[in-house]
Amino acid sequence: MPSALALTILASSLTTVADWAGWHYVWRHEKIEGKNTPRKHSPSSIFISYYLPFMPTLAIILGPSILGLYNHGFEKVATVVLYSALAIITAGVSASGFTVKRRHLEEKKSRELIDVEDSLPDFAIEHLNWTLSLLALSSIFWAYLLFT
Repeated sequence: MPSALALTILASSLTTVADWAGWHYVWRHEKIEGKNTPRKHSPSSIFISYYLPFMPTLAIILGPSILGLYNHGFEKVATVVLYSALAIITAGVSASGFTVKRRHLEEKKSRELIDVEDSLPDFAIEHLNWTLSLLALSSIFWAYLLFT
């Protein structure tokens, strides 16, 4: 069986790729009340998308099995907290995105009747399913790491 470090690096990479794909193919194209320019990443979304997924990897590297900066108990607590946080965050973002997709499909005819433009263009909606599926898969991966 692969080591905890290898599995954590894999989960971290999967989460980062899923977040990047979701941002690049879907969410940056979201139109917000009259603004036609692409949305910008906020500092908090950059932290959650690109730094937080690699913190469990850092916790394992700094632990007793590699660098030994702290004991096994601290490593265990740090990884459990970070695995939990990442499983919850990725599941929540994925569920939220699927809700957006469902609402988009339910309200499509209404928007056409009153001639209101959708906040997400059609090409972004097409990418929504696979990007959110990747994020849901990463959530399952984090939960697996949490319970093993």
